[in-house]
Amino acid sequence: MIQPVTYVELNSPDLDATSAFLSAAFGWRPQPFAAPDYLVAAHGDAAGVDTGILPSRDGQPRAIPVIRVEAMAAAIERVRAHGGTVVVEPFTITGVGQGCYITDPAGLLIGLHAYDAAA
Repeated sequence: MIQPVTYVELNSPDLDATSAFLSAAFGWRPQPFAAPDYLVAAHGDAAGVDTGILPSRDGQPRAIPVIRVEAMAAAIERVRAHGGTVVVEPFTITGVGQGCYITDPAGLLIGLHAYDAAA
């Protein structure tokens, strides 16, 4: 079974400007989720995936695809076995599950998410 991209994170050096732009240009309605500066623009009933909009930790703009995995430990084992690197160790998001960030052998940044409503 394929493990699809189910979420995208947009890292912005100016969260207010990016949020205002996406709202005005595309009708998005970003709402705080899990933290005041982590906004989520849900896709609702339309085709697409939910999008997180957050401040860039290093000031660089980027988009990060987030792949849904069944079990974080097993996914990390496969990542390492195939030459990937864990760059942010797994962390818990209360009521959502676990997340982490990896890079593939070429350095491409990818997020992983294992859903667990009991987290």
